[in-house]
Amino acid sequence: MNIEELRRIRNKNVQQQNELTFLEMKQEADSFRNKPDLFPWLIELLAKQSLTETEGLLVSCSSVPEQGGNQWMGTWLTTDKHFYEFDVMANYSTGKLLEVDSWEQVHPLVSEHCKGTGKSFGYLALELLAEYDKVNKALNMEAQNTRSN
Repeated sequence: MNIEELRRIRNKNVQQQNELTFLEMKQEADSFRNKPDLFPWLIELLAKQSLTETEGLLVSCSSVPEQGGNQWMGTWLTTDKHFYEFDVMANYSTGKLLEVDSWEQVHPLVSEHCKGTGKSFGYLALELLAEYDKVNKALNMEAQNTRSN
């Protein structure tokens, strides 16, 4: 099922809830991976933490318009499986990072069997990271094979 079909279901079972959460997380990660220039504030934030956009995934993100700019909140998952929650302010028009309210390492629940909800947010994020790792390894192998031919 695709993300829109899942969103239309009123009473989702646990499997559908998990699939929807995973797909929304993947959509967030893909939007940053495919168009990082739309997130200049995040590139600046990661640089302040000595990270690049290829060293992890944006697994959740939301914004609230505030008087001083857009307030962005979300979660970054590094390639070495560390979760960081952030809260920053960015300029409305340029997207430039104005202020870092927080950047904190967090330790979310990582479980495949949460009562009533199935897989936890942390578990689903790690599954997504593993999926990206497989794709990256396959692309690297393909590039090596192309060079050796």
